[in-house]
Amino acid sequence: MIVVLTAEQIEELATFAKEDGQPRYTITHGTIPEFEADDGTMVPEYKGLIAYSESTQHGVLQLDE
Repeated sequence: MIVVLTAEQIEELATFAKEDGQPRYTITHGTIPEFEADDGTMVPEYKGLIAYSESTQHGVLQLDE
């Protein structure tokens, strides 16, 4: 599988990495199912590029195409 990132997605990932503080990220194509956030709002399903670290304590970035 080949993953192509736009300049905007690269900038978005760089900002996320600086704020999240993890040493490396995996980029994949996948689905995040709809879920209820801590504040009770519903977060819709997302299908597309996802960046994540190995830490379960840190975030996941949806790289909108």
